[in-house]
Amino acid sequence: MRLTTINLTQQLKHLYLINMKDIKFKIGDKAFKPKGYKFPCTIVSVFVSSKGIRVVGEMDEYGLLHIFNEDQLEHYT
Repeated sequence: MRLTTINLTQQLKHLYLINMKDIKFKIGDKAFKPKGYKFPCTIVSVFVSSKGIRVVGEMDEYGLLHIFNEDQLEHYT
């Protein structure tokens, strides 16, 4: 599927309508996956899909990118 300007504009508008305090992660946050396989990462993107807010984590050691639901990751403390 090709992303059109209209779809991109609609997505950006939708992001602005979301209350920013409800978004768990910001770009640059450090996070990890507490269940299952380990995935220490830095958040490089936050976006809205048809299923809700998604975050992209870049694995610290290998640079691998992975899309997660917000609930799958926790902040480093």
